[in-house]
Amino acid sequence: MKKKIMCLLLAVLMVLPMLAGCSKEGNIDEINKEAERYTTTLNVWLITESKLVADASAVILSGITPKKEKLNLLTDAEKATVAAMTEDQKTAWYQVWEVTDGINKLTKANYRTQLNLKYFLEADYYAAVEAAFSKHEENIEAGNLQQENKTEETILNEYGIPELKYPTIPDYVVDILFIGNQAKYTQYANNEWLADMQGHLADSAIKLNSYVSTEYLTAAAINGLVYAIPNNHGVGEYIYMLADKELMESYTGSLSDATLYDSSFKEYLDYVYETYTGSNKIYPIYTENQDGKIEIDYAHYWSFDLDSAPGVAVQNPDRFSIFGDAYVDTKKLQNTNLLTDANYMKALANKVYYEGTDGYVTTDATAKAAIKVVKGSWEEKAQYEAQGYEVMVVQYPQLTDAEIYSSMFGIGAYSVSETRAAEILTYLNTDAEIRNILQYGVVDVNYTLETVTVNEKDYVYAKATKDNLYLMDLEKTGNTLIAYPNDPDDVLRLEYDKKQNFEMVASPTLGLNFSAVFKLDEDNVRVMNAVSAKLKAAIDNMTTAAEVETLYLRAHAASESDWNMVYLIREHIGEGVTYINAAGETVEVTNAMIRKAIISMRRDALEENLEALQSPYALYLDWFDREGVAG
Repeated sequence: MKKKIMCLLLAVLMVLPMLAGCSKEGNIDEINKEAERYTTTLNVWLITESKLVADASAVILSGITPKKEKLNLLTDAEKATVAAMTEDQKTAWYQVWEVTDGINKLTKANYRTQLNLKYFLEADYYAAVEAAFSKHEENIEAGNLQQENKTEETILNEYGIPELKYPTIPDYVVDILFIGNQAKYTQYANNEWLADMQGHLADSAIKLNSYVSTEYLTAAAINGLVYAIPNNHGVGEYIYMLADKELMESYTGSLSDATLYDSSFKEYLDYVYETYTGSNKIYPIYTENQDGKIEIDYAHYWSFDLDSAPGVAVQNPDRFSIFGDAYVDTKKLQNTNLLTDANYMKALANKVYYEGTDGYVTTDATAKAAIKVVKGSWEEKAQYEAQGYEVMVVQYPQLTDAEIYSSMFGIGAYSVSETRAAEILTYLNTDAEIRNILQYGVVDVNYTLETVTVNEKDYVYAKATKDNLYLMDLEKTGNTLIAYPNDPDDVLRLEYDKKQNFEMVASPTLGLNFSAVFKLDEDNVRVMNAVSAKLKAAIDNMTTAAEVETLYLRAHAASESDWNMVYLIREHIGEGVTYINAAGETVEVTNAMIRKAIISMRRDALEENLEALQSPYALYLDWFDREGVAG
């Protein structure tokens, strides 16, 4: 009888870890399916802020672990390595091991998956990832294919108790990797180094949709395929215009629906400038920028960075280009020579007037001003209103490619198990416990949980211990909206970011990726980039609105002749303008090149010849139609 009871207890103990990974709603089929799971090991590639962490990670992955030291299993050579460590190096070694152990307890219990956490400084990270992919490809070509990465074996642990065995995998395998910019994301996708995650996302859709915006996932697609999950985070900033309410109410003119660069608003600011002088001085405008510039985006520029990654055209819509769209609340962008756009040039003239008129703009935060142009977050709007300002939102937070691609996790195309990697990524994006261990480490070792009361409500935040050496960037470790805040002044961040994200607007070209079928007219884009940069410098040197207005009138007159437009542009940019072509050669820009670039940039139809070079705008319209965006 005792023997039967003991067998029954052992059976229960063996089933309990399986139940730990099942939901309460799980049925017997799901439990049986979980029982059939084999063990797997995955490599996870991460960026740390600490060289101590990166070095400790390398030591641990070499097989020298605190666990082996505790059990006296280190070889003489390994003991010598540990003995040579400084006090901080050894502390980091222990702490990184404890983080790894804490995470693996969760992933083993829930998914029978062991993670090798590979930490690198950002300066070393991408080179290490790319070398690993290349090494993997070399092994594939040499026929050194890895054995199947799964086992159902058990081994005896240090206490003589059977436990599941986890397979060892080569250090060059990239299963899960962090990606922090569009150039790398597109480059890795084009190199076929990333696995398409669409099928895996469908399996996790219900869970992920509560934590990751569908707009994020849509924008992350390249030619319809999704190669990474963007990490959820607070998006962008507002640009607020804070108006002195009392002063504005004393003005008898109309400001209905006026914006900063409108003529009616300029009249109000001129009234302030002319009326409040001397000891009663009130500046029309205050700006946070110490150079006195008022930076408000009022155009989408057809500008592209062609050098961040070979063969990749990275959008740079905030960098001035002669061609763009002074859009207002539109979905489908136009393509105009902005020098001939009356609305754009009028706004530019008023901007130059404001910035170039002595005593019109101040950068002194203590000075009295009719309006203040400031950047801020969602919660600051209420704070400004409490100070007595009329708060107008000039620009809402914008979801851009830069925001999407700044923090993502993908799965390597040669992963030993895409399915398990997808499970872990879903886990990291939806579970606060593992998310906080990866970010902050082990509670009461690397950080303590502190409580602060705000508006009669208690909030918890993570406070690093004095001995903590585990340093990670919140934006590089997963979903920021489920992590603890790390400052008592930041405890409301979660709800503020959610509200801010609710009001964010998507860039009109969010997720724009040119079809691989067509070839971008790269050389003419480079010429236009160089010419636009020189023209921007010339415009920045203008100090009066009259100079901008003259440029507009002359451009309008020259618009019927490409050559006349070329001569006008040359007059402002001068001779000796150069650009670097795709081959890396420095080439001087001729008038014929400028004309050719103008013709290319304004084209709005794709040429049927597949070998033809296409304008950026034509490729954008093709993308717009393919995506089925409502115009």
